[in-house]
Amino acid sequence: MQAAFGAASVAVGSWLAVASWHRAGAGSGIVTVGERRRAKLRSSKLWLWWKGLWQPHVVILSHYRSGFQWFRQVCRANLDRHAVMPPQSRYQHFGVERMPPGRPLDRNALLLVRDGRDVMVSLYLSSTRDGPDGTRRWEGSGEPVTFREFLRQDFMRVRNWKGEVIALRNPADFWSRYNGDWLDDPNVVCVVRYEDLLADQAAEIARIEAALGYPAARRTPVPVELDFDKHSPVGTNLLPGYQRRSRGNWRTVFDADDLAWFERFAGATMRRLGYGELSADASSTGPETQPAAPGAGRPATHPG
Repeated sequence: MQAAFGAASVAVGSWLAVASWHRAGAGSGIVTVGERRRAKLRSSKLWLWWKGLWQPHVVILSHYRSGFQWFRQVCRANLDRHAVMPPQSRYQHFGVERMPPGRPLDRNALLLVRDGRDVMVSLYLSSTRDGPDGTRRWEGSGEPVTFREFLRQDFMRVRNWKGEVIALRNPADFWSRYNGDWLDDPNVVCVVRYEDLLADQAAEIARIEAALGYPAARRTPVPVELDFDKHSPVGTNLLPGYQRRSRGNWRTVFDADDLAWFERFAGATMRRLGYGELSADASSTGPETQPAAPGAGRPATHPG
């Protein structure tokens, strides 16, 4: 333990030295060597663990393939009064069933969401790999699987706090319950949509800071760009029209039956999140309304 604290102190000292070295150039719009070193130190597990001992935590809750890696960096660059996702609070993909007892959230959670139809497309591509003749095959088994089959299979594992599998759900049902359950949780203080981050990152940063009690207009938001190719599905047999860092990929993938299936399990949650009615109408390209306030209640039960 003494060795850990000693190493942490060295990291803190190095960070302070770097901060003082480049302070004169702050706000110039030029990313200095000092700024890069500071950013690297602030994202290290050791620094985050140390910071998490004396600053309140912020926990990001996010279904798979919803932009977590990018959003985490956005929060770390801007929420300097919090320890964002320190090692003590790595719950990012946990459903409510998996939260460990005795370590509850404390009105400090941000729920990051993305249009569930786009999540289905991205999840399919990230769960499979290129196969022969333009097919996609499951990672692991290597069995061929189409998007239609993928959408209807009960393969998403629901785990309890011990990590035990307690249920299997199809991806639409899993996505809907995950987000719906967290919407009902009083510890979620802000719902952030991936599409809104793409449209106006600065405005979303300001809204998040307000939800966490930061003073208004305290400083200019720090935008963060991410190498989306590094965190996006890869391969040559991608679905028609698929584009990284975009919205609406589902329009070239879902057919009418797929939309009806998705509506059955996830339609109510989609509307709670402000995505409007589910339709193949290409004139609707993004969220239509603001998401429901966290804890506003669930209007409908899920099938199954």
